[in-house]
Amino acid sequence: KGLVNADGGPLIDIQATAEAFLSQNRVQETTAFLLEALKDNKPEHAYLQTKLLEINLIGGAPQVADAIMQQGILTHYDRPHVGKLCERAGMWQRAAEHYTEINDIKRVFKNSHQMNPEFVVSYFGKLNREQSISLLKDMMSRGPQNMQVCVEIAKKYHEELGSEQLIGVFESAKATEGLYYYLGGIVNVSEDPFVHFKYIQASCQLGQFKEAERVCRDSNIYVPEEVKEYLKNAKLPDPRPLIHVCDRFDYVDELTEYLYLNSLLQYIEVYVTKVSPGKTPQVVG
Repeated sequence: KGLVNADGGPLIDIQATAEAFLSQNRVQETTAFLLEALKDNKPEHAYLQTKLLEINLIGGAPQVADAIMQQGILTHYDRPHVGKLCERAGMWQRAAEHYTEINDIKRVFKNSHQMNPEFVVSYFGKLNREQSISLLKDMMSRGPQNMQVCVEIAKKYHEELGSEQLIGVFESAKATEGLYYYLGGIVNVSEDPFVHFKYIQASCQLGQFKEAERVCRDSNIYVPEEVKEYLKNAKLPDPRPLIHVCDRFDYVDELTEYLYLNSLLQYIEVYVTKVSPGKTPQVVG
């Protein structure tokens, strides 16, 4: 250490000394020596920084390399090369941190189910919009194991990524349940009619009629005609969402005809006695 830290610069050749240790397969000693020699984090030591991480990642001590990277004391090493070594060692999160190309990121994220969910969500914060959508599609294509974290990503970044694009990603993956939970997280604060419509639709598809009814009753955002037509064509076993839309936006004649033609007469009684007694003459008429 004295020879490395001498006033006026090292009195020994750092690279030659490291290689002398390595020639005897003394990884631990090489690591201790290089940590001391490289502590000033100089750009000209990029090769040696890379070597320090490499000997531990390849030499059976990935936890040592992990600790060095965690400290952030070395910043000039070959990041893509070290990223590949982390990947080979099964250190998926470390590998992801070292990549910038979307194909590399996608490859590592095939193991996202083995990563910390909080890491996965925060990782999307450093990607651009195109990369995020592409990676999200890729994660969803591998089935339900990633769905929960994909929902969290969509909820956190929906303003940056755009609700319409995110809805498209869920729908292309046929992930109705994921779409339902994503939209459920934003519908109460969203002023986008498309979000409200899609949430009503997903609720109905999953049999969550209470939620569909709540939004049809309380929301002032959706387009009434669009929602009414969807609900009529869906022919739900529970027409209460449709009843609220038709009552609020004065489609009473259409509602009465729909309930009559679909043998839902008991709901006509519910409508005129509990929902809107004042419209009884219109219904009877």
